[in-house]
Amino acid sequence: MRKLLVTFALRQEGLAFERRLARPVSRSGAIVGQLDRFEIAVTWLGVRLGDPNSLKATITDLHPEIVLNSGFAGAVRTLLQPGDFLLAENFSSPELLVGLPTGRVFDGSGAFNCVDKIAEPEDKMRMSVEARYIAVDMESARFATICKKLSVPFITARMVSDSYNERIPRIFLGKGISELPDVFDAIRFAVRMISLRRLLADRMSELIALM
Repeated sequence: MRKLLVTFALRQEGLAFERRLARPVSRSGAIVGQLDRFEIAVTWLGVRLGDPNSLKATITDLHPEIVLNSGFAGAVRTLLQPGDFLLAENFSSPELLVGLPTGRVFDGSGAFNCVDKIAEPEDKMRMSVEARYIAVDMESARFATICKKLSVPFITARMVSDSYNERIPRIFLGKGISELPDVFDAIRFAVRMISLRRLLADRMSELIALM
């Protein structure tokens, strides 16, 4: 049975996927179970991958054939919408990209920009003008560096959570609610994310089935 490790920044992002695993057990900082012909381990990076040693230990203990870095990203390309599933080519092993049927599972592919803080609409629009990136996140560069050091192949595949001109509601950034519109924005975004987490689980399952 092939072994894969799937990472998410936060457990909530991948909970719908995690629940698809048969006979799940806790092992080496991950939840390990079965999905079709694969042994799948799911672990969490934390925002900005604050504890790289934890990921290193999990990879070293579990010896996965491939590590899949999933979760969510902000759109930079103007045509991308929430729910689009993207392949980050610059944060994936080149040898795995050869022969990967990207058109069957991904809505887009290209370079991700990895930043240290959540990108505001102004940041994403500036990146869009530069035309170098399709999306932005906060973990993938550190993730890729760790996988390269450990010589384990990896793929970064993330789903768009917010459009290029969209601001993540204040409450999700720990800033609280200051005005009534903030409440409605937070509710809309929370409802969207519930749906997107299920969709992400579907797309990750499709990607794994192709491997």
